[in-house]
Amino acid sequence: MKHLLSLLAVAAFATLAPAAEPLNTVCPITGKPANAAITSNYSKTVAVCCDRCVSQFNTTPKAYLSNILTFNGVQCPLSKKKADPSKKVTYARQVAFADAASKATFDAAPDKHIKEVRQ
Repeated sequence: MKHLLSLLAVAAFATLAPAAEPLNTVCPITGKPANAAITSNYSKTVAVCCDRCVSQFNTTPKAYLSNILTFNGVQCPLSKKKADPSKKVTYARQVAFADAASKATFDAAPDKHIKEVRQ
């Protein structure tokens, strides 16, 4: 009986837990429907010049993805001013794929394929 009550409590709590950020629904490699069971975690951290750029990036990170992919380590990818190594931003995303081969292609060159990720 205790086990049954424990299971019911866990099930009830699981339905109240907030959902994770949704995965993309289209595989960035094949264009086929993505499978939520086949995923990779993409992450890229770069230095920016100031707190304003940190805030601006955090508001709409996808808008600056192209900038951080071409980041040269010297200039802020947002303002093009000198980057401050103590001010950093991170673009992070869980990406779903149609199949294991697509995941392997992405994992081999994630910066090349991350721009193709769509909801």
